[in-house]
Amino acid sequence: MKEWIKQEEDVYLWPDSCNVYAVRGTADDWLIINAGTGVAASQLARLGVVRVRHLLLTHFFRDHAAGTELFRQNGTVVRAPYWERDHLAGEQPACRTKPTEMLYDLMWDHFAPITPLSVDLWLMDYARHHVAGLDIEVVPTPGVTLGAVSYVVTLRSGRRVAFIGELMAGPGKVARLSPLQYNYNDLLGGENLLLSWERLLALGPVAAYPSLGAPFAALPAAVAALRENLRKLDQVQPGMAERLARNGRTEIEEVCPGLWRAQNANAETHFVVGRTGRVLALDYGYNTAGICFPNRTLHCTRRPLLHSLEALREKTGATRIDVVIATHYHDDHVAGIGLLQRLFGTELWAGENFADLLEQPRDFDRPCLWPEPMRVSRRLPLGATFEWDGVPITLHPMTGHTEFSTLICLELNGRRIAHTGDQIFFLDAAGVALVPPESARGLFTNHVYRNGLALGGYVDCLRHLRAFAPDWILSGHAKPYRPTEAAWRMIESGARGFDDAHRSLMALETEDVHFGADSTGAKLHPYSRRLSLLPATVPMQGWVLNPFGQAAEAELRLVLPSENWSATSTRIMLEPRSRRTFTLKLSVPPGAASGRHMIALELSVAGRRFGQVAEAWVTIG
Repeated sequence: MKEWIKQEEDVYLWPDSCNVYAVRGTADDWLIINAGTGVAASQLARLGVVRVRHLLLTHFFRDHAAGTELFRQNGTVVRAPYWERDHLAGEQPACRTKPTEMLYDLMWDHFAPITPLSVDLWLMDYARHHVAGLDIEVVPTPGVTLGAVSYVVTLRSGRRVAFIGELMAGPGKVARLSPLQYNYNDLLGGENLLLSWERLLALGPVAAYPSLGAPFAALPAAVAALRENLRKLDQVQPGMAERLARNGRTEIEEVCPGLWRAQNANAETHFVVGRTGRVLALDYGYNTAGICFPNRTLHCTRRPLLHSLEALREKTGATRIDVVIATHYHDDHVAGIGLLQRLFGTELWAGENFADLLEQPRDFDRPCLWPEPMRVSRRLPLGATFEWDGVPITLHPMTGHTEFSTLICLELNGRRIAHTGDQIFFLDAAGVALVPPESARGLFTNHVYRNGLALGGYVDCLRHLRAFAPDWILSGHAKPYRPTEAAWRMIESGARGFDDAHRSLMALETEDVHFGADSTGAKLHPYSRRLSLLPATVPMQGWVLNPFGQAAEAELRLVLPSENWSATSTRIMLEPRSRRTFTLKLSVPPGAASGRHMIALELSVAGRRFGQVAEAWVTIG
């Protein structure tokens, strides 16, 4: 007969499909770490436990989580990592739709619980909780899964110990290498293990309780042994040792007095130190020093982590980022802002031309949206100068890479600094790598049609830049540079060449019938809507573009997935080449099938049919 095995005062282990730990909190309250098969739920009386109120999961693997419901039957509250929610709740598309043939994506989605689990509270990265009378810190520790966490728990004795899931299985050892291989032949998960251990060791736990393997102490030595053992993979994967040698710290470098650049952010992040020492960030995206991502691009595989804060404190004395101004809405530029808002109360300021895409991302049909809504504290007017901590700032609308972007111009300690977002880059002679303008072959406009663009956007950007005459130009994916006359000529050549190439390739003149350089005739809003109560009648809004050079009447109607659905139609007058908004009503009957349904917008202008020019998604259930 199995028994609970005492590890130290107040910590017990039940051997199961994984180690299930019971931690005594207050006299009548206990904490369980991982569920295993759930058999431990029926063995709590052996510890003299009447009822366990709290269960924490470290990651989604079913040998750790499948028994959750057996604990819930006894009234246990289940808490799990926020970044594992799609797998645990059965909403991860890869779990249901990943192909079984021609499979090159090797992440262990197949090891998620076969039925969705009920979770009462999703635990956010870096959060601190008081559970069962114990202080608990949630530490992001990706490894065998991208969303895994460890828990640093302060026991009643005052000892700080870490429940680490599969971060290690004993000094220098892992329980399994297979889930550390995210793509077809890599071992990115091994790199993540070491980066995660850096975050964990910084909190100073004195012992580690793994979910697979025996508990151990002397954690720095154990991690050193793990690093050395992983380095042996260099024998079969040359370059592995070099990658493992890097640390997860994000350093910063000074561009000019008061302006700093993060050295290991995916999209460039810059920090402006104001007159009183406060810090303004220009964008704040992914921390590529702290986590390795797989090739797959889904929300659950793009976990933001804090970066640059320790270096900022050391070099500027700042302890927080007070404000972030976003250059545009793309996820690689804004993914970490929610963390700053939650942990430090950081304000997000954004141009009035794209603030809605940050606050209501699922309403829009645009690439690279970060799916989590953000709170925009201040919508910044375009073309007007405002001040932040003694720094005058002006934003101009900027279209080219995306129509939802701003050119940022600011004056700092006597220097004029412009940020062009992702609008302007320079390519090397091979046309492959981003380089400084002095060693470039030419301008790379980085235009993306589905982001929305218009002819003349690059010329307008050049005009604003020339008028501002910056000493430094920042961008979203290349190092800052001082513009020279050669750089200005390259920018002008590319800006005018952009318009020339499009006018040569497309029929875009006044007499032509067209929907602009991005070929977008209309959009529906919201782009993605979920309805849980039926029947329902909801507004469908949007905009439509007149493709003619003269005023014309447009006819709009919705094409629906079933004859039981219904919608209104409308006719509106459009000025030449102008956009106009509209509202239709969509009615969904009570018997509508659950799942995801597409609706489309059919457009006729001046009697000419243009077909189904836009779409939106309605999910039932």
